[in-house]
Amino acid sequence: MKIQLKTTALALPFILLSQSVLAAQSVDKRIEVEGDLRLNLEVQRGEVEILSWDQDAISITGTLDELSEGLTVEQKSGTISIEDKLPRHYSGSNKEGSRLTIKVPAKLKLNGEGVSANYRVSKLAGDINVQTVSGNIKAENLTEQVAINTVSGNIVSQGLEGKLKLETVSGNIKDKQSLGKVSYTLVSGKLEADSGADQVSIELVSGDAKVTLDKVDRLKAQSVSGDLNLSVSALATKASLDSVSGDISFSLPANLDATLAIDGGPSGDIDNRLSQDKPKRPKYGPGSSLQFQMGKGSADILINTISGDINLKQR
Repeated sequence: MKIQLKTTALALPFILLSQSVLAAQSVDKRIEVEGDLRLNLEVQRGEVEILSWDQDAISITGTLDELSEGLTVEQKSGTISIEDKLPRHYSGSNKEGSRLTIKVPAKLKLNGEGVSANYRVSKLAGDINVQTVSGNIKAENLTEQVAINTVSGNIVSQGLEGKLKLETVSGNIKDKQSLGKVSYTLVSGKLEADSGADQVSIELVSGDAKVTLDKVDRLKAQSVSGDLNLSVSALATKASLDSVSGDISFSLPANLDATLAIDGGPSGDIDNRLSQDKPKRPKYGPGSSLQFQMGKGSADILINTISGDINLKQR
């Protein structure tokens, strides 16, 4: 028994040393790229930064997850797949995950996936898709077609341009200086956006949205119980806003050319501070509605709720 204890005591430092070395396993890999790049990347936990450089190659530097079984690279039919391979079952925090910086050609098709990994993606163009479960995603200066999706993580984006899709279930979205066509989808998270997109779609369930827009061609916003606080500097064609029980606040310029049709539903209230027009109530039963024109009335604004409050005011 004594011999066994001594053996264990002697072995312990080597075990700890082995674990320490494994946790600090470094990566410095270069993969040459021929033609258009299609990249699949999977890092389950840790911190991942993807950015562009001016070479026809992929550079991967950093350290691997302490539980990593190695970084696998597969090239098949013009697609490069990179995976930080972990055991099927594992436990531990994101602090023990990989720390990787990945440089890629600026133009590519990217599919990045993670569980709790935090992604930072910048200065890329093409078909860019990044999704995580609980990891946060920061996206900067991405163009063309961009899809960012997380379940409970947060999304922070700036300078995106093109066809944009930002989605989260219980996380928050903060978007600045986006251009093109943007779609925001949330369940219980909060949305804050200051966008120059000309086509905007917003879908909420119980989360709240505060969105400031510049010159908009089309705006569509839907909410169940979450509040919509929206502001536009100009509207060219149409705005359609709907809620079940959530409040809707819409700020518009005084010189807007639009025709407004507002339905307050059976128990919603309408507060109009854009004009002198007053809501009309039915002779019998609950409800209120309001229709009026601003300027030439060229754009259409439709606002509907069942039990929420509708507030119209000048921007």
